[in-house]
Amino acid sequence: ENYIKKVFVNLAKVLPDSIYLRIVFFSKLKRKLDLSNPKSYNEKLNWLKINDRKEHYQIMVDKYEAKKYVADKIGEQYVIPTYGVWNHFEDIDFSKLPSNFVLKTTHDSGGVVLINDKNNMYIDKTKDVLEKSLKNNYYYLCREWPYKT
Repeated sequence: ENYIKKVFVNLAKVLPDSIYLRIVFFSKLKRKLDLSNPKSYNEKLNWLKINDRKEHYQIMVDKYEAKKYVADKIGEQYVIPTYGVWNHFEDIDFSKLPSNFVLKTTHDSGGVVLINDKNNMYIDKTKDVLEKSLKNNYYYLCREWPYKT
């Protein structure tokens, strides 16, 4: 099964979006995806993935850029403060962070670690979660165009 998954993951990178989405849709819902005349909510979401490609969506999916966008549009008082942006886990100076905070990657959906007490956090586990997330290309997984890099 791992071999089949690896083959599919590599093949998925070269498949056109519409074909990839049809395969995933069928594998999960056991019916064909109708992109010509979408009726269900899931079909309409998949239609949007292919046909709705506004440039500003790329800003919205980047957590750091989205914060700057919101601050510019409606004011910084509506944006949760950012304590830092780092390229490598080792660059984080935990002594400068409050006792509880959130670490998240900026490029995907789900790369989040909640720290309730930095004195009792599991550094290795936190690093593993974030580094695994950084290796993910969310576009290849879900074919949401704004995540394509």
